[in-house]
Amino acid sequence: MSSASTQPAAAFETVTVSAAKVACDGDVATGLGHPRVFLDLTAEGKIVCPYCSRTYVLAEGAKIGHH
Repeated sequence: MSSASTQPAAAFETVTVSAAKVACDGDVATGLGHPRVFLDLTAEGKIVCPYCSRTYVLAEGAKIGHH
């Protein structure tokens, strides 16, 4: 007999980054990874990974573009 969990689903992780381009591969260490995708935050300063729904937010004061 299996029992359903009554715990609420965990909120998706939000990661603050200092670069406008990031790579996401999920959580490979726990076996919950996904294919690596490269995400660009330049349009809005944040982006959600289409695989794992992890949200990346550009840190306040971070520079976008070439240095």
